[in-house]
Amino acid sequence: MALAKHGEEAEASRALLTQSYLTHLSPSFHLVPRGDSMFEEDAFAEAYEALAKGTDNFTRVDETTLKATLLECPSALAPLRMILGLTHNELAVAIRLHDPESKVAGGSLKSLERSAAQGRPTATRQRTVASITGAVLAMMNRDLLTVPPRLTTYFHSKLDKRDTASGWQSVRDHTGGVPYSALLFQRYVGGVWRQVQDAYSEIKGDAVLEIPLQDLLDAHGVPYHRTKRGPAGAAETRARFGLKPGPDFIIPDDSPTLVIESKVAEDGGTARDKAARIRNLVTAATERGLRACALIDGKGWTERPNALCDVILATQGRTYTLSTIEQILELSEIQALISHEK
Repeated sequence: MALAKHGEEAEASRALLTQSYLTHLSPSFHLVPRGDSMFEEDAFAEAYEALAKGTDNFTRVDETTLKATLLECPSALAPLRMILGLTHNELAVAIRLHDPESKVAGGSLKSLERSAAQGRPTATRQRTVASITGAVLAMMNRDLLTVPPRLTTYFHSKLDKRDTASGWQSVRDHTGGVPYSALLFQRYVGGVWRQVQDAYSEIKGDAVLEIPLQDLLDAHGVPYHRTKRGPAGAAETRARFGLKPGPDFIIPDDSPTLVIESKVAEDGGTARDKAARIRNLVTAATERGLRACALIDGKGWTERPNALCDVILATQGRTYTLSTIEQILELSEIQALISHEK
């Protein structure tokens, strides 16, 4: 009906249609993911102690002590990165700026940080640690990643904070404890749990929507193909089913009739971008004679109701949320599979 309207009637119809879905959306910004990509607090504390011990409580921070510490305890890279305020990818960029011949990438830094110490480090590990050390020292000396003079009115460096403003001296001054107000300010500028949220941005979508849907399908014996995360998973789905972009779920896993795309959006911009992906998927599925559904949640959709409406119209109303997820079982394509299993 909304598509048949014109002018003010169309706008009113879209608003009414969207409102019927908004009441079923729920936020997930308060959920902090767990997983192997981030250290728990105790493990992080142990890594920090190793870094502090290896540098004599930051009184001897040089190429020799940092290299030895990171080779003996690779996890010490985590607190070292937090002193600088850098992600794995950001540190990798800094390393390549400092050493243009370096091939270090964010993924390799993450692997190093999560690995165990080696009895005799490989040549590759020694080169990586040397690259890390050189870049870290250059940054703390303000020789690398400095703020251009013309931009100092508008920006300041990540090192312009209490514990790094004066280099390693500031670090030493804060080893006895940081004032609570300073801790709160760091949370204010960096966001509580920000590193965890960034590391698990994709996993949140899995946990909030995909895993509940998978459990629901499994409980009712519905066969499906679930696209794995990453380029390899997308390539596998594209090669097997000829769908690009690849949906999160293809039902059933042989002779498909239905595809489902799940998207969590916690801000309006993300909702807009994810709505566009869902529309593209609907087009690709329709060309293959498949019906497409969307499973969405998050406060971002409430901030961009037009994006939500676009999804609803593109899927012809086959749009669900976490609170209405069981209604997916009422789709005729899934009902046929459930009846067949029985």
